[in-house]
Amino acid sequence: MTRRHTPARLPAVSCLMALVAIGLAVLPAPTAHAIVGGRRTSTARAPWAVAVNLWRQADSYPRSGQFCGGTLVTRTKVVTAAHCVVTEAPTDLGIVAGRTDLRRHDGTLRKVTKVWIHPRFGRHLENDVAVLTLEKPLPAKYTPLPIATAADTGVYRPGTAARVYGWGLLDYDNTQANLLRSADLRVLPDRTCQRLNPGGDYDPTMHACANDPVTGAHHAEGDSGGPLVAGGRLIGIVSWLANSNDTTPTPGVYTRVSAFSRDIARQIRDV
Repeated sequence: MTRRHTPARLPAVSCLMALVAIGLAVLPAPTAHAIVGGRRTSTARAPWAVAVNLWRQADSYPRSGQFCGGTLVTRTKVVTAAHCVVTEAPTDLGIVAGRTDLRRHDGTLRKVTKVWIHPRFGRHLENDVAVLTLEKPLPAKYTPLPIATAADTGVYRPGTAARVYGWGLLDYDNTQANLLRSADLRVLPDRTCQRLNPGGDYDPTMHACANDPVTGAHHAEGDSGGPLVAGGRLIGIVSWLANSNDTTPTPGVYTRVSAFSRDIARQIRDV
């Protein structure tokens, strides 16, 4: 089974109906799916995991307007994927923190006032990183997650245990997840994903690759922009699904956060 450039975002407006929709005009591939093969978790365990939503649907049934994921890196800044927000006006966006079940009305809502998209973000999902600025700080109980930097080489070592989080689709029948889920993965060697994607789409200078070699659990549509975490740090941003084979089931491709840590840090300082 192969999947090429399957971003993990749901369509928001008329084309944003899944968890990880792609930016229509700029992205070449169909949408991806949610955490397939994962398990339930909670925002109490992952207080930095937030739902990126359409603000006008932020407190509406059934799923809080969620179409992508994000990671709180300060109390006013959220890291997500560029392909999640490239077609949206900042005034149309919001986030929900502390809402494990998207059907409920708990947690804290914040409007987005500014969106920074990497200036070299491209239609093949290169430089797939964005930073959202919130209208005001979230309460202190929402603990931000530190980002990986260039010094954090160990978290990208092949075999490193990592965990991905999201509200994406649960299966290939487009069953939507209402509760936050996670899956335990292992970081793959860069050469593995390069071999499976010989067209050069996988670039180890800006991508990281991970999968579950036993169950094949992976991110899916609606998970785009969400966190890949290892060593207590944000090491990856859900971007797309790579080609796979019998020995390497469903690798997920993530924006390598350490490669963009300086860019992200500049946006964090820009309040």
